[in-house]
Amino acid sequence: IIFALIERAQFHQNNIIYEKGGFPNLGTPAGVRETDEELSFLKFMLLGTEALHCGVRRYTSPEENAFFPHQLPPGPLEALPDLDYPVILSENAAKVNFNPILLKKYIQKIVPSISKPGDDEQYGSSCLADVILLQALSKRVHYGKFVAESKYRANPEAYQKLVDQNDADGVMDLLTNSEVERLVLRRARLKAATYGREPLLTASFQIEEISSEKTSLVAAAAASAVVAAVEAMEENGDRGKVDPAVIESVYRDIIIPLTKDIEVAYLFQRCGKDPPPQFAPDRMSTDV
Repeated sequence: IIFALIERAQFHQNNIIYEKGGFPNLGTPAGVRETDEELSFLKFMLLGTEALHCGVRRYTSPEENAFFPHQLPPGPLEALPDLDYPVILSENAAKVNFNPILLKKYIQKIVPSISKPGDDEQYGSSCLADVILLQALSKRVHYGKFVAESKYRANPEAYQKLVDQNDADGVMDLLTNSEVERLVLRRARLKAATYGREPLLTASFQIEEISSEKTSLVAAAAASAVVAAVEAMEENGDRGKVDPAVIESVYRDIIIPLTKDIEVAYLFQRCGKDPPPQFAPDRMSTDV
């Protein structure tokens, strides 16, 4: 995700690719069910990509969720045999698809935060970067269904009781692990700072002669040195290709909350109830 964010950031926002009718007469992508809808260039590219990937069984995997499932071909190519996936999620798991709000937040929040305003006419490259990034983001946030299933199995009585009481806030509190979230944000910022600039070559460790007992200590010391160097460069105004604080905010304000919304929605489905309206797939519960 971080590499994909950095890749998209090299192009301007190019808002015309998100506008319906921005490029007239696009038609319908190959393999997609015919529609009279006027498509944006992004939807044309994303829908066409999903139709192609549908044919090679991408969306038979429980890890994958299409952005436009109702417009895709009825199934994979007949030449390909079916794949047998282990049954881990509940039978209603496919109903938990938060790609509508993810796509909206991507266009409204993420792109403006990482890309320069304006138009550089790199429409195809921008769209390809968008498609790769959106698919990566979708897979990341929908892993929340697997996380939620694991948490449910560890404490089914507690989750069932909260769901029976329609206590969505209680479910959210029970599944939240603030320390894990803090570490995720820390790693995201450090990786963004590291990947978004030339490699740090200020120190060289001769690890060949270090004993295995000391390896972990050396690794910890090296990591601390990198963190210190990155923080020093940020303080001096060197923020690399993308400001690491912006990458951190994408995780803090969109990826983590959306993952948790998916967990809550899945747990309600898992316990036999529809989730409350604030956990519908067309919004985020943190939206006011």
